[in-house]
This record gives sequence, C-alpha cells and structure tokens, in this order.
Amino acid sequence: MRTRHFLFTLGTALALVAGGCDKKDSTTTGPQTNTPPPFPSVTVTGPSTTSSDTYAQTTIAYATAFGALTNPAMFTPFSGQNSVQSGNTWTWTVTAGTLTITFTTTKEADGSYTWSWKQNGYDSSSHTTYVNWVFISGSRSADGKNGEWMIYEDNTTTLSARLTWATNAGGTLTATWFGYTNGVITDKLVIVNNSDKSGELTVYDGTVLIFKSTWIANGSGTWWTYSSSTGLQTGTGTWS
Repeated sequence: MRTRHFLFTLGTALALVAGGCDKKDSTTTGPQTNTPPPFPSVTVTGPSTTSSDTYAQTTIAYATAFGALTNPAMFTPFSGQNSVQSGNTWTWTVTAGTLTITFTTTKEADGSYTWSWKQNGYDSSSHTTYVNWVFISGSRSADGKNGEWMIYEDNTTTLSARLTWATNAGGTLTATWFGYTNGVITDKLVIVNNSDKSGELTVYDGTVLIFKSTWIANGSGTWWTYSSSTGLQTGTGTWS
C-alpha cells in the first residue's frame, strides 16, 4: 500500500515542529486587547477497536497520522506565549539563534480566519537559510467546521500537501489529504467521521482507489484492497 509520501510529509512537518520546540530561545510578548483565537485544528478519528486485524490497524494508523497533522500540538512552539495584536491580526514569534519563526492569525470581515507559519534566518541544524519561507498556511470558517491547510516543501513555494475538511448539517466530518509531486496529485486520503462514530477511510494512488475500509459505531468494520495498476479488487475481509 502506498504510504511513503503521506508519512514523509508527516515526518517533515513534525520534525520542523520539534525543531522549533527544542531550539526555542525566546518568544515575543506584547499587549493583547482581545483574547487571541485558538490555534487551528480539526479532530479525525478511526475505528474504536482493539482488533489485531492488519487492516483494522492500518485504518487506525492512517487516522492517527492524519490527526497528528491537524491538532494543536503542531503549534507547540507558540502555545503558552503571548501574541502581539494589531487590529484583527495576532502574531506569535519564536527565535532560535538566528532563526525566527512567526505564526500569524487574521480574523476576516466574515468571521473566518486565515493564518500562516513563516520562517526567516539561518537554521544551524539543517544549514538552511530562510527568507520569508511559508511552511504552512490555511484558513477556516468562523465556526471551525470547514477549512484548508497547505504544507510546502522545505524552503520552496512548491506545494507538498493540502488538507481540507468540511462538516455538514448532520455533523458528518469529511477530511481529505492530498499529496503532491511537482504540482501533480500523487496520493489522496479521505476520512469520514459520522456523528454516530461510524466512518470510512479511502486511500488513492493518484486517482486510483487502492484501499477502503468502513466501520460502525462499535468499531467493527470491513476492508477492501485494490490493484494500483488495474483498480480491480484484490482482497476483502472484516474485523470485530
């Protein structure tokens, strides 16, 4: 099953986050006239099961990895620090030697939020110099039910991954991860979480479905695998 791009993007993102945490020397503090908005996040979950079935565990692993990219832990370098507010914009700044990392959130006129993580300066651990490099950018609706994240390849403007989520009136959350190579979508992962705790996972190699699983509220489920070259089903099974 094709997972390398997804896991590579996850690893790169978490490494950059960890670097910011480990090397934090100082943060910018300043007055705030309003409480800053929370850091962007969306919660996705897999089936609630203790099954040792390989494909149940695969489903859980995908959901867990997806969740690691979409929770507030991504913003640990800035949490607990004061932001500097200017109008409807809040900015957090972390310095690590000659590297400066800023996270900026802006409240738009319609109540939605846009935000970006930007790096400047020299990172001694990777021997890389950044000039206004945007690591992650995104937006979310005023109620947080819809949004988008974009992750870029290190020190470039080339899109590495995009995450979108949308919640319908019935409370069903659909979250999608797209992986890119040279601007072309090479991988796609979709997780559906229903309000009754049932759900679905689909994994694509490019546009070809290669894995699907569904589960009900008690965590039991069904899985299917498909050939990446022909799209034909190659296996199916259940777990409880």
